Amino acid sequence: MKYHQRDIVEVSFLFPDGTFKPHPAIIVSNDQLQEDEDGMFYLVLITSNDRLNPQYSYPLKDEMIIGHTFAKPSLVKCQIIAGYIERDVVRRLGSIKQEYFNEIVDKIIESIF
Repeated sequence: MKYHQRDIVEVSFLFPDGTFKPHPAIIVSNDQLQEDEDGMFYLVLITSNDRLNPQYSYPLKDEMIIGHTFAKPSLVKCQIIAGYIERDVVRRLGSIKQEYFNEIVDKIIESIF
């Protein structure tokens, strides 16, 4: 298994209008799911666009991230989750520290459920 929960990876994200755009994203599903589902995992989108539905956003700061910094202020869009497999990943960028990952998961639950 090349990628793990909390990793920040770059993928071509499919948007509701049918277009694809390269974006960073955080792997939110656990490693066991990836193993059981033949390499499939779930990602939550990271973007610098703060205009759309800010109530579902979680702001990222450099100190929350291991091994990467974003050029622009970035947000996790907690309502935008998609399934991918390992070959869809362009590259690994870094990872989210556990305490902030836990907060992101809480925000995802609040946003979706």
